[in-house]
Amino acid sequence: MLSQRFFAAGTNAALLPPQRTRAAHLLQPGGAAGLLLAAAIALLYAAWIYPPGFLQGSAPFWQQMDTDVTQYIAGYNAYAREGWHWPLFRIESLNAPDGTLTTFVDAIPLFALLLKAVAGGPDAAFWNPYGLWVALCYVLQGAGAWWICREAGLRSWSTLVLMAFLLASVPAFGFRVTHTSLMSQWLLVFAFALYVRSARRGTLSWLGWTVLVPVAFYTNVYLVVMVCLVFGADWLRHAWHDRWLAALRNLILPFAVLGATLFATMLPLAAAGVGREWGFGYYSMNLLAPLAGGQLLPLMASVATDGQGEGYNYLGLAVLLACPVLLAWRLARDPRFVLRHLPLLLVLLLSFAYALSSQAYLGRQLLYTWDVEEWMLPVTSQLRASGRFFWTVSYAAVIFTVIALHRRAPGAWRPAVMGVALALQAWDLGPAHDIVRIKSAQASPAPIDYAAWDRALGADVKALNVYPPFRCGNAPPHKTLLPLMYYASERKLTISTGYMARTTRPCSNYAQDIAARAASTEGAAARAAYVFAQADFPDLAAVQQLFGRLAVACSTVDFAWVCKPKEDKP
Repeated sequence: MLSQRFFAAGTNAALLPPQRTRAAHLLQPGGAAGLLLAAAIALLYAAWIYPPGFLQGSAPFWQQMDTDVTQYIAGYNAYAREGWHWPLFRIESLNAPDGTLTTFVDAIPLFALLLKAVAGGPDAAFWNPYGLWVALCYVLQGAGAWWICREAGLRSWSTLVLMAFLLASVPAFGFRVTHTSLMSQWLLVFAFALYVRSARRGTLSWLGWTVLVPVAFYTNVYLVVMVCLVFGADWLRHAWHDRWLAALRNLILPFAVLGATLFATMLPLAAAGVGREWGFGYYSMNLLAPLAGGQLLPLMASVATDGQGEGYNYLGLAVLLACPVLLAWRLARDPRFVLRHLPLLLVLLLSFAYALSSQAYLGRQLLYTWDVEEWMLPVTSQLRASGRFFWTVSYAAVIFTVIALHRRAPGAWRPAVMGVALALQAWDLGPAHDIVRIKSAQASPAPIDYAAWDRALGADVKALNVYPPFRCGNAPPHKTLLPLMYYASERKLTISTGYMARTTRPCSNYAQDIAARAASTEGAAARAAYVFAQADFPDLAAVQQLFGRLAVACSTVDFAWVCKPKEDKP
């Protein structure tokens, strides 16, 4: 009897040598081979959809000086080529002398910190690391697909391939290429992986959340809020089963760790207040956005305002067809499904409602509007691009669809079913692919003449004092301040302002400011130049009067008057 049981066991893992068991596991979908495959699928998809040189950071897209990527590149290089300061994210050459933080120039602070530690320093070359970041985001998107499949117990190569492709090709993911930090959507994928892991284990994965929340905070403010929403749902569904002390610890720990790190990275903050930004209700999602944008359902009139591009959230035909059918099947088979995931479903409903904002449109038809209450303004003014919050729903729909499809499709038919879903989604997303290709192929001529600025400033100038400061001028900052900030960063010059958050310099009393800056140079006034946007200062004589008794020589360069103190001659 014992010998029969032994032979019936066949290749039972318990009877194999440990090294063979480990090797076999590594070659399974849930092992290292599966991880490499999922990451490779996502990276190959990126290499296919973007133009040559894009992922290397050398494509014309990255050489623009009047877009959001200008802020990223200028901010990173100013930070990486300075010495170390305290707090660690501090940049002294931008918004001088007060300085700023990498957080406020959207330089993806954690990424910038790691790069500075490895390749920064005064002699570091000026370069663009954000092509690398885009490539890394795709790799991590694939890794998140593998992690979800592993935690959900989906031991199927075809399922892994479908999950990796669908998550790499989420239309709202590639659409964000012009705002690179928002491409860090792997954070949201990892949040759902932790959610699935907690479900499998029957207890909150508190260590994973304790790491993920701070990482998300130091990457992008919108994504950390979305990650915290999924964390809150995961915590709630376990809290009433845990002892209250353990539940309280699990809730507080991620934010306690984050708070402790702030004293090394960001605190103390400058005295400037956080201004309330306009845009909530404008940068929203149209109700048609998840449904329109593919080959079968063209984009049509799925935006009512120009700002609703922020709510671009097409799901893709395979997800649109399969998700409701599979949800109905799941509810019929498991009536308690909704109750088990009720906190997450409430979070998804809240995210959907916030994405619609205070003005909900179906196409160009306004369905309803409501007034934003005063108590909501601190949130709605900082998270004004509300259309982005549908991402939580998009990723939940994609992940649920693949998991449910795996469990519904018979084993023998599973590869065929997964293949059909992949082919349908890939065909339908043709217009979405075109949008990404158009965005990533953008190029524009340099808005400033480098040689002219070099001649006007000379080798002695080390600082630019710019008037009017950010938020005070009439000219579009993308045509004036952004390229000047880029130029200053490349030439290792300090600049008195910059395109950044939390800057509230006075929009008046420029004569006093000039006098204070001239006095602070302690006799080295020739090392600073003063730049005045002609859109705000059309009269050169009025500009010269701002200097009082300080004699200056001024010239015209591009959009500005450039004035330098005259050197005293013996």
